[in-house]
Amino acid sequence: MSDLFNKLEKIVSDKYISNDIYVRHAYSRNVDIVLQGVPDIVIRPKDAQEISEILKIANDENITVIPRGAGICEFGGSKPIGDTGIVLDMKRMNNILNLDEENLIVTVEAGISWGKVNEYLCHFGLYTGCMGPGSGMSASIGGGISHHSVGGGGCAKYGACTNQLTSLEVVLPTGEIIETGSQANKYSKVPFNRFGNGPDLAGLFCGDNGIFGVKTKISLQVFPKPEFAEYKTFQLPRKEREVSAKILNEIRHRGIDVYDAMYIMDLIVRLTTQERLMPMWNQLKKKRGVIFYTIEANTEVELDEKVKLLDKIMLDNKTECLGSEISDGNIAKWHYTEQGHWQFYHNLWGIFPTMQPLTAECFCPINIYPKIMNDIDQWDMEHDEDMRKIFDIAGSRPIAGSGPILLIDGNNVEITCGFTSFSSYVDGKIHDFIDNLNLSLWKSLLERVTKQGVQWYMMGEFMSRLMVDIGAYSEEFYTLMKSIKKTIDPNMILSRGKFNFWGDK
Repeated sequence: MSDLFNKLEKIVSDKYISNDIYVRHAYSRNVDIVLQGVPDIVIRPKDAQEISEILKIANDENITVIPRGAGICEFGGSKPIGDTGIVLDMKRMNNILNLDEENLIVTVEAGISWGKVNEYLCHFGLYTGCMGPGSGMSASIGGGISHHSVGGGGCAKYGACTNQLTSLEVVLPTGEIIETGSQANKYSKVPFNRFGNGPDLAGLFCGDNGIFGVKTKISLQVFPKPEFAEYKTFQLPRKEREVSAKILNEIRHRGIDVYDAMYIMDLIVRLTTQERLMPMWNQLKKKRGVIFYTIEANTEVELDEKVKLLDKIMLDNKTECLGSEISDGNIAKWHYTEQGHWQFYHNLWGIFPTMQPLTAECFCPINIYPKIMNDIDQWDMEHDEDMRKIFDIAGSRPIAGSGPILLIDGNNVEITCGFTSFSSYVDGKIHDFIDNLNLSLWKSLLERVTKQGVQWYMMGEFMSRLMVDIGAYSEEFYTLMKSIKKTIDPNMILSRGKFNFWGDK
């Protein structure tokens, strides 16, 4: 291993590489509390050429390389599977390379955060379409493209962040550097369109969860931020799941161009007020679920017409409009005007001290999410005995459910479902059975949700392997994906183990 370290050190200098045990452990986890893999080496390259050299050495040494953006992904996305490998930390690659104001294209390095890009763009009256994932202040652009991320704001209007992708620079697992879209033509001076010049190879790297290449340079469409906006929050009546789905369906079927629409269930309203995390809802007499919309327009007339249409849908479904101010409970205003979309989305995390998430994120049609949420409740009751084993040690019961239901492009929503639980370390003692029980419960719940026919997008180690293990992929689909992986990564160097692509052992 010392020879490998010395070879890599020559590429980046000693300042940007470490095999220190403390550094390695700092890179051994993501958000969850049960998946851990300690890398052998952590390295921070500055550009595509350095990454190319690193990958060539990794192929020679037959050691896995794991790309890591901001490292705030769920279920083991940017850590090794097992104790091995080189973590490729992309944080040095955090520059804005160009803003083409005429063609409305921004080009950035893949390690930059959505927050930094949008802070820069706002000075020009622009924003990205989808503003990244719900963790977008620090989440990296490269990670968002790798996951088809949604959640940061604007997803009902613009869809997943990959919808705005124009071109990519990618280092393939064997070290070759390619560009996609308009930049596949070597005579193209600037990126301007994703499609053409042959097949859409950019699509191969969208949602690949880091198995097909290391994204180094990304060009995205950007959009002028409309001058006018409105945001309203409504409290839902009984049967709130079904009513919220009916409202979201009506919005889509009426063709109303909303920026965001979100259903926040009663559990979240109750717990966040109980723990004094959402003072805006303290005055609500009934702690029921809420639904909100945000719309943008270029004229006041256009805005007023949209408001009339949306308000009619809301009131026809017997919702109650909260006040116009944040203090009245209008979370929609906070979400849009104060960038609450990057502070609130994963709101069940951390409500109680030491509780952490065991969740996953998926897309599904609007009309089936009430059934999925009801089935998660049923799963929770069926596993009450196991949950209480954790309660007996930690003093609180794990909470199963979902974060907010977020309208995305098409007639689809995004669901963050799972449960929050406790690690095995409680009150100074280690209870190993809690880790094993958490893992078993996690697999059980997500397998059940998978069989509802959802589409997982941020997959990491956990979901990518679970899909294979439970036979969710058709044999033909999985065989094709594996053959592509083997062709461009013959030694299975990149993110080895995801989707059970291990290579020869």
